[in-house]
Amino acid sequence: MTENRGRYLAIIGGVLGIFVSLGLYGLIKGIIPTNGMAFAYAVKPLLGISDPNTVVAIYTFSSTALAVIGIIAAYRLSENIRNSALIIIASGVAGFLFMGFLWIPAGFLLVLGGILLMRDRKVGTPT
Repeated sequence: MTENRGRYLAIIGGVLGIFVSLGLYGLIKGIIPTNGMAFAYAVKPLLGISDPNTVVAIYTFSSTALAVIGIIAAYRLSENIRNSALIIIASGVAGFLFMGFLWIPAGFLLVLGGILLMRDRKVGTPT
């Protein structure tokens, strides 16, 4: 059980990242009701696109894809655990770059899970 702790942390971080990303998108687009409260999220133009709704959609779905990549890398560890751990760490850091401060808990769990997977190289091998 202790050798799988990095895997579990990465999966939890990825699921949390999906909830944060799609939850933010739902709040901004009005899919999730806010009972009359205004909710705004400032975005900078991205690749020449200045429409805030489009930029937020690109950011949220990109970070959701990164969270899914982190979950898949944690669930299906390759023969070389180090490569899977690097993919998990990269998805946590890149998701933080897309979403900013909202991604801190999810990115932290993904990076910590990747580091623990690198430390525990015996994951998936019979003892």
